[in-house]
Amino acid sequence: MKKQFIYFLFVCTACLLACSNPVDPNALELNPSEINRLIPFRGELNNGVRQLYPEEPYKAFWAENWNTPEQSIVWKVNTGGEEYQAAMLVSVNHLEKGEEAVLTLSNGTDSVVCRIGTTGWQRCSFSRPLHFNKGTSELSLKISKPGKKDDFNVYLYSLEVVKPETYKRLQAEAASLRSNTSWMADLPYGFFFHWNSKSMPQAGEPLAYEDAVNQFDVERFARTVHECGGKLVFFTTSWAEYYFPAPIQTIDSILPGRTTKRDLVADLSEALGKYDIRLILYYHVGHGDKEWWDKQHYTRNNAGDLFTNVEKIVSEISQRYGNRLAGLWMDDGIGYYPNGASFEKIAKAAKSGNKDLVICFNPWILPKLTEFQDYYAGELGLSLASAGVNDPYLPEDGDGLFHGGPQDGLQATFSGTLEPGDWTHIYKDSIIGDPVLSIEELTQVVKESNKRKNLPMINVRIYQDGTISPKSAALLKELNNRISKD
Repeated sequence: MKKQFIYFLFVCTACLLACSNPVDPNALELNPSEINRLIPFRGELNNGVRQLYPEEPYKAFWAENWNTPEQSIVWKVNTGGEEYQAAMLVSVNHLEKGEEAVLTLSNGTDSVVCRIGTTGWQRCSFSRPLHFNKGTSELSLKISKPGKKDDFNVYLYSLEVVKPETYKRLQAEAASLRSNTSWMADLPYGFFFHWNSKSMPQAGEPLAYEDAVNQFDVERFARTVHECGGKLVFFTTSWAEYYFPAPIQTIDSILPGRTTKRDLVADLSEALGKYDIRLILYYHVGHGDKEWWDKQHYTRNNAGDLFTNVEKIVSEISQRYGNRLAGLWMDDGIGYYPNGASFEKIAKAAKSGNKDLVICFNPWILPKLTEFQDYYAGELGLSLASAGVNDPYLPEDGDGLFHGGPQDGLQATFSGTLEPGDWTHIYKDSIIGDPVLSIEELTQVVKESNKRKNLPMINVRIYQDGTISPKSAALLKELNNRISKD
């Protein structure tokens, strides 16, 4: 009996060893309770594949120069022997009509494929879950079937791997947090104002930030927005330099002197509310502000206090303003994503004071980075293409949501600059330039957007005193007249 038992243990042990790999302590640990974002630079780029802008200290860009079956991207990962499903944020470029490229993902014992027949940025899911042995595996991604054109290439932003049950849980959680965006779909257009610590007056020396906040005439500003037909305002905070125009205690606890005694956000909300104009705040983590950034203790391999601080700050903002604030526009999603931010935690913090608050994480030109958001940032420019003309995923007479494609399920919005130059009027002793679009061009963009319930956000340059260019004001008042008649 003892011999039989010992033999049984021997067989079991042999089976376990056969289904296990040695553990490399330097390999990436796959978290079974999260979506694991495998960024190319955290793996091995082989045979000429290279990272775009590898010197970028915070954001991550895609791997490129990838077009042959001999090339690969390989990550070493540690698992407990589970199954993981995978998807890519990928762009396949220069396919012939009707052609299909195939990418294969392998871990040494199992492999799955992803077939791509459309060009441009997209999220591509592999055909089935991939089974891993316990321990360290080499997860290799290759082009098993390239395109035929000479200029065929693949860009890879990220490989996502997640346990199927975890994916289902997160999808359900994201759906439960989703806010109704139909009110955005019903608006003709709104305005983006990049007013911040870098804003310049028309002439002379700029005021200190707190003085500029104190002198900002919210009643005049709200009246201008109303006369120009705007029903929604996006207003920047922490752009370029990390300053916030309100007494947010969490910010003061991190770095004193970056908030103001006046609550400009509350005053703006009240003044705009008299005209039924809603307010959304733009938020930036401040990685370009060295003094603020040093307080985040961020490194390339450890986000430090950064995202804990983001959660605390947006939670205080949400609870301070409640339903006086309609939403948040979170910039640089391509910094949140590769550095391990919990989109779930940030979204919950943002909605802690107002469950209806809408949120986005700007993906720039990439597919959506998370389900824990409500609308598309749409940093696209003011054009007919941005309006959705010829977009198969944003039909005319639809509900304003993308149905399929890289932003599937999100409310469509887009923004672009009305005048030449930067988003902010940062030029000393200069006037704001003339609008780059004629009234006919701008009207057409807005009308095409409205057919699809795609919300255009027109970025209007603004002086430090809170006024806009007379020529821009005249153009926008005429836009209001034309759109109101329809």
